[in-house]
Amino acid sequence: MPLVLRIAHGTMAVLFALSFAVQFNDPSPLAWILIYGFAAVAALLGAIKQYAYAQILGGMVLLVGVVAQIPYLRARAWQTPFTDLTEKWRMTSETIVDGREFYALFWIVSWMVVVVISSRRALKRPTRSTTA
Repeated sequence: MPLVLRIAHGTMAVLFALSFAVQFNDPSPLAWILIYGFAAVAALLGAIKQYAYAQILGGMVLLVGVVAQIPYLRARAWQTPFTDLTEKWRMTSETIVDGREFYALFWIVSWMVVVVISSRRALKRPTRSTTA
């Protein structure tokens, strides 16, 4: 796996860990703590070349994220204007909550796709020691 992608995995692991840390005041903290925590670990595993584990955990987080996204898709949460999501720090309505949670899951799912695909490719690539 290219160094730049490993650095990106490490960066995302830190961002997911920070997101994990701020969920304790959320109305439903446990679900968000778990998904951000597992996403952080999956990204970290990719960064430290633990590709088999990254692929498995990333795939599990991806599956959970896709299933969790269904209610937000039904509520058309993506239609909430981005300016409404960032205008105020506080959650002012259920529409804003749904929109923010939709986009949070979108980024988690998107990065887990990157983790799974990059880990799979890294596992298929022969190592230098076996080709020499």
